[in-house]
Amino acid sequence: MRQIGTLPKKLDPKVFADHLLTLGMKTRIDERPEGWDLWIYNEDHISRAREELEGYLSNPDDPRYREAAQAALAIRRREQQLDKQFRKNYREVSDQWAEPDFRRRPLTTILIAICVVVFIWQQAPSGHALEMRLFLAPFSRDAQGQYHDDGLAPILHGEVWRLVTPIFLHGNLLHLFFNMGCLQYFGTMIEVRRRTLRLAGLVLVSAVLSNLGQYLWMERIDPGEIHVFRGMSGVGYALFGYIWMKGLHEPEQGMILHPNSITIMLLWLVICMTGAIGPIANAAHFVGLAVGIVFGVFGY
Repeated sequence: MRQIGTLPKKLDPKVFADHLLTLGMKTRIDERPEGWDLWIYNEDHISRAREELEGYLSNPDDPRYREAAQAALAIRRREQQLDKQFRKNYREVSDQWAEPDFRRRPLTTILIAICVVVFIWQQAPSGHALEMRLFLAPFSRDAQGQYHDDGLAPILHGEVWRLVTPIFLHGNLLHLFFNMGCLQYFGTMIEVRRRTLRLAGLVLVSAVLSNLGQYLWMERIDPGEIHVFRGMSGVGYALFGYIWMKGLHEPEQGMILHPNSITIMLLWLVICMTGAIGPIANAAHFVGLAVGIVFGVFGY
C-alpha cells in the first residue's frame, strides 16, 4: 500500500474513491488537518491512480466522478455478498468437523484406522517383519551380520505396494498422533467438499511421489546406506497445500483454512528442517506440499 497524494478539505474524498473503485483500484482514506491522505492498496495501480488524481484535482466537477457512485455501490454490495458466503462456508466446514460422520468421510476414517492398527502391530513381536513388508526400500542382513539396503529392487520385481505403504508406518505415539490429527483435519475437509474419489487420488499420488522423493533425496545424500523412513506427513502436507490453494483461488468451494493453521504448518516445515527434533523426512514434506499446490492450482 502506498500514498498517492492528498485531497484538500473542500473536496469529497468518497467521490474520488468511488471513481477509482470502478476502475478496479481500492483505496484507503485518512483524515488529516490539512486534508485527506489517499492510499492505494495495489502498488501496480500507483501510476494510473496518480494520473486520475491529477485529473480529479484539475476538474472535480466533471460529471463522470459523480456518476461513479452507483457503480461503486454495486461493487461494494457484491463484495459484501462474497464475504458473507465465504464466512458461511467456513462455519459450515467447521460444524462438519465437530460431528464426524463416517458416511461423509469414509476414506479419512479408514486411513486413520489402518494407521492405528498398523502402529499397534508394529509394537508386537512380529512388528519388524511387518515393517520389512511395508518399507519402500527394505534391508536385509547377510551371513556376516552386515545390513544391506535392497533399494528399489523389490518394487521393480512387482512389490509395487511399497510405493504407498510407508505412509501407514509411524515411529512412535507422538508421530502417529500428529499425523492423524492432520489427516483428520485436512482429509475431512476435502472429502466432505470434493468427495471421496478426489481425496483418494490426491492421497495416492502424494504418497507415491513423496515416498519416492524422500528415498531419492536420501540416496543422493548417503548413497548405498540403509534408507528407512515412515509416516503420513508427506500426504498431510499435500492435503494442506491443496486446501491452501483452493482457499486462495476457489473460495467458493468452501475449503477455507484459518490463517493460524497456515502459519503453523509452514512454521513446522521450517522447524523440521533445522534437525532440532531429530531426523525428519523433509523431502517427503516438500514433495507432498508441491503435489498439493499443483493439484490445487490446476483445478483438480
